[in-house]
Amino acid sequence: MNKIRIAPLAGLLLVMPFLAGGCTLYQNPSACETRMRSELARAAPHDRLKISNVGVGIGGSRVVVEGALQGPAAASEVSAAASGAVAAARAAPAKTRSRAAALECTFNGDALVSTHWLAPTEMAKPADADADDESTSG
Repeated sequence: MNKIRIAPLAGLLLVMPFLAGGCTLYQNPSACETRMRSELARAAPHDRLKISNVGVGIGGSRVVVEGALQGPAAASEVSAAASGAVAAARAAPAKTRSRAAALECTFNGDALVSTHWLAPTEMAKPADADADDESTSG
């Protein structure tokens, strides 16, 4: 009788790590997307992010969120498009620009370890750029 009760418990204990590991495949992409949205809200508050793809690799330990930023065109772009016609620029609807956005997140289990911007270019800095900046300024 004890063997019958122990068998389901032992089976459940064997399956639990796989269930917990499987959850990271669903939790980590969401955590990476949330991180991407919050960082973009601070860096580019006037841009709107549209997610197009979320890639998960290495058992959920690496996630890449890709999308497009849609926001107002820069003032120089609007003035170049208007070709000096101020009245035409005022009458025309506001132009928007679209640019790629991608963030790579690495996880240890379900804990976010690091993030690295792949695009847009103003946010995608090489990992050693901060160290170079500190060594030249000091």
